[in-house]
Amino acid sequence: MKKLISMALLMAMVLSLLVGCARESEQTSESVPTESVPASDAEIPAGCNRVVFYWNGAESYDKCDIWIWYDNAAGRGYLFETCEYGGKVTVDVPDSVTEVGFIVRKNCSDPGGSSWGSATKDFEQDRFAAVEGKLTEIYLKPGDAFQYTSNDGGKTLIMAKKFNLAGVVDNKRIEYQISPAAALSKDQIKVYQGEQEISIASLSTQGQSASSGYIELSQDIDLSGTYRVEIEGYGEKPAVPTDIFDSDFFAQNYHYDGDDLGAVISGDTTTFKVWAPTASSVVLNLFTAGNGGEAYKTVEMERQEKGVWAYTEACGHGTYYTYTVTTSAGTQEAVDPYAKAAGVNGNRGMVVDLARTNPEDWDKAALSNPIQSYSDAIIWEVHVRDFSNKIESSRYKGKYLAFTETGLVNEYGQPVGLDYLKQLGITHVHLLPVYDYATVDEANPDSGFNWGYDPKNYNVPEGSYSTDPYNGEVRIREFKQMVMALHKAGIGVVMDVVYNHTYDANSSFNKIVPYYYYRYTSDGANSSASGCGNDTASERYMFGKFMVDSASYWVEQYKLDGLRFDLMGLHDLQTMQEVESAVHTVNPNAIIYGEGWTMGATIDGSPQANQGNISKIQPTGDAIGAIAVFNDTMRDGLKGSVFDKTARGFISGAAKSNLPKVIFGIQGGEVSGSGWRVTDAMVINYMSAHDNNTLWDKLLLSNPGNTDEQRNRMNKLGAGILLVSKGTPFWQAGEEMLRTKGGDENSYKSSDEVNNIDWSVLQEGTMQYETMLYYRGLIALRKACDIFADSSVTITTEETSQGILAVTYDDGSGGRALVLINPNNTSLPYTLEGSWNLLADETQAGTAVMARQTGTVDCGGISLRIYVNDKLAG
Repeated sequence: MKKLISMALLMAMVLSLLVGCARESEQTSESVPTESVPASDAEIPAGCNRVVFYWNGAESYDKCDIWIWYDNAAGRGYLFETCEYGGKVTVDVPDSVTEVGFIVRKNCSDPGGSSWGSATKDFEQDRFAAVEGKLTEIYLKPGDAFQYTSNDGGKTLIMAKKFNLAGVVDNKRIEYQISPAAALSKDQIKVYQGEQEISIASLSTQGQSASSGYIELSQDIDLSGTYRVEIEGYGEKPAVPTDIFDSDFFAQNYHYDGDDLGAVISGDTTTFKVWAPTASSVVLNLFTAGNGGEAYKTVEMERQEKGVWAYTEACGHGTYYTYTVTTSAGTQEAVDPYAKAAGVNGNRGMVVDLARTNPEDWDKAALSNPIQSYSDAIIWEVHVRDFSNKIESSRYKGKYLAFTETGLVNEYGQPVGLDYLKQLGITHVHLLPVYDYATVDEANPDSGFNWGYDPKNYNVPEGSYSTDPYNGEVRIREFKQMVMALHKAGIGVVMDVVYNHTYDANSSFNKIVPYYYYRYTSDGANSSASGCGNDTASERYMFGKFMVDSASYWVEQYKLDGLRFDLMGLHDLQTMQEVESAVHTVNPNAIIYGEGWTMGATIDGSPQANQGNISKIQPTGDAIGAIAVFNDTMRDGLKGSVFDKTARGFISGAAKSNLPKVIFGIQGGEVSGSGWRVTDAMVINYMSAHDNNTLWDKLLLSNPGNTDEQRNRMNKLGAGILLVSKGTPFWQAGEEMLRTKGGDENSYKSSDEVNNIDWSVLQEGTMQYETMLYYRGLIALRKACDIFADSSVTITTEETSQGILAVTYDDGSGGRALVLINPNNTSLPYTLEGSWNLLADETQAGTAVMARQTGTVDCGGISLRIYVNDKLAG
């Protein structure tokens, strides 16, 4: 990594301890309510303080609310109650909470609920209210960034004085940010290092009315020191490193390129290294176990060059450890970000000899039949627990090892688990997060469920999926056994990675180097474009390096066949290019893809890895592709918008308006017209994923007046379109057997009963079983006919006057295919030019020729027909 960032950012004054998303958000911030809203005149409960927000920006408050979050409470909407000022929202918070984050939302599709849906912001940036005593009342104006107080119920508003920022920008200057603006003199400002006052040399805004300015000190600032700034009338703030992190000075002195961070075993000793350039002290704590008991040894680590602290100790595999780091934010205990193993719940890292975790024949465990292009992949997305919890005969329900079991059947004798996947024919299993995440108690994993989009230790496998979460070695070995079994079955493994945010803002990263790893808004709050309260800063050199090191480590150590990046549009383009290069250097056949939604902004203004920019990333060396993005244009075009559960799409009654989106998908995102496009079919085409309603639930909600048989035809039609489109087909596990979650569109922490795959629906004669066979046939057809997976094939589309979409494929060497798509309820005629071999219709699909047809054919309502010429049929 050779990038250098040198631009100013107005950043944090105090770290906002916001709890992170416990789930993944797709252009949305979603969580589940955990407490009720108090009546505004109710008695304030003991141990709580009350915050009341007043806002007068709507004629009707029925479609408005305030999205509120604070320490240990994930964000959700709170409903307005009308008042003389307009509307007000009341929330009681624990008296330990010092500030509350809030967003006024308008046009809510779920007012007072846990999903963002169609809501828009009254003011673009996240805001934070300081909790001041038993009752805090805050008055807001529509579209206005400022907060106000009032002594007469809002008739007269007084702008609240707020000290937003004291940020160290270079070795002698501190930037201040206040509101409202004031004409300050040097005498009204004091700066302290500890308890010693530091002389101020000058003030850039001396005597001028301003909301920000620079305090020039008479001596150099010690980055490991503790400073605070007092401004008369505005209070005091700690001075924290901000723009100095992006300076040439910091880059030259503290950017570290070594590959030896973490705990590295050499013979009978282990060398511990951690990057902590702003620390005044780092202590290594050694333990005999991953939980309980005191450290058997604590030792001061030694400061080295580039901000690295190191210590070599006579210990080895199985030793648990933490760091106690003293910085301007205080003294905190942290887990090594580069830890490769951990104890229960990831609270202590573990020294690991990775060779000792390898199953027998691990050196031969690479996938023997790797794909040769991204379009060859057919991806099935699943949660580890969902996969096996309802397999009665499994010995390892909800565990990694369930993927190693063969011979499992359901009560009707139908193959389930790994054998089912082999018969289905998919090429890759996409695993929802399997790194160490925060919200499930590994010691009692059945006590709660979570998707896992709340990272705790990025380079450690999740312990709740192992048979022994207390032994850091076990989870690694069992993860490898899972990969090995899938590879033996001819199936690649894709891992879902979430580098765009952490579980909370005071992660181990922040405890070790406060304020470095995250993005902040101009008023000092954590940026929350992810909807999770703590966006990471991939453009910062050392976090970008961490992402590259981590991604390539997983692919190399665990022989993974791909990575899926959560909210990839939040990462900068250069870091993702470096990730691509590092991963494909290890495995050129690995697939890399992510959510390329456009969102937020980088610190330095560099372009982000979103749909509009992704084609700028080029494949490295012999890589089979670069980085693909999810095709939400096709997703919403096929089934209707995910943000409106009643919206219909091309397959479900709104064909005409969604036809351009579907053609965009069939063409692999290579045609213009959707605001973005890609090259080489670098798109992931899909109708369903873990986010939002399952496909079957969406069809039930959007088409309640249709029969199950009609909705099933819609499902099959969508599947057929996906499997004949350029790009990579992808779907949520169980879509092929009409999986339902009972309408739960955000099941990130719902029960196992809601989330787990119900294998019992696989019974001969059921609609679910017949749909599974249809998917199986489509998969076999796509694999047999390269014309549907070749990004160089010429595709032409034409809509007939009757309403049939005719899609013609030409591979340039004599191979031709024709797909007739009828999204209408009624059967329609189509006249074939020449003689064709039918491989699929509305009832079955596969590689066997069902019929040879010419002339006028009847295309059934809500169905498609797939034809190939004689060259491909053979």
